[in-house]
Amino acid sequence: MRFFLANFFFFISFYSFGCKCESLSPITAELTKGYDVIFIGNVDSVGPCGKEGISTAYFTIQELYKGSVSQHVRVDFDCASSCLMSFEKGEQWLMYTTFQKFDMLTVTLCTHSRKFFADAMQDYYAAVAARTFEQEKQFLKTTLGIKTFAINNQLNDQQKELKPHNDQPSNINKLVLVLVSIVTMTVVYFFSRKKK
Repeated sequence: MRFFLANFFFFISFYSFGCKCESLSPITAELTKGYDVIFIGNVDSVGPCGKEGISTAYFTIQELYKGSVSQHVRVDFDCASSCLMSFEKGEQWLMYTTFQKFDMLTVTLCTHSRKFFADAMQDYYAAVAARTFEQEKQFLKTTLGIKTFAINNQLNDQQKELKPHNDQPSNINKLVLVLVSIVTMTVVYFFSRKKK
């Protein structure tokens, strides 16, 4: 009876508090379209867990497979819920990330992101990925190629393009708009007077 109750409470707590991710299939060319930036990089540092349950890991990218980012990026991640992730300085990760806002990458536990293990026997990601870390790296190189890093000027230009902006017409265009408006109002006025 105790065995039954212990198992019952274990499964209840597991399903109540455990992280629920949809089952991942191995990464394919089609699945890479769901990510904005894909790279292999080393963790330089990790920030503290904030009040919102979000922390930031800072990476130096070794190989960029998809996206337009500089070589040094920050990635926000969940550090407090049952779906929390854990990064440590010096670790190497294959990251599948999306933009939360411009230039703000985010990653969740329920993505294809995986850590490199020197001992392949410890690589629990290999079961889901159906590839070793090196095989997945080679797959991405072959499928997506290696991209060049964006320089800060390019990132600033991209940000300007994405931000809403209010372009004012030149003085000549303003004059033309005023003249066209006056002519249109005059035509409407005379047309409406003729009908009366």
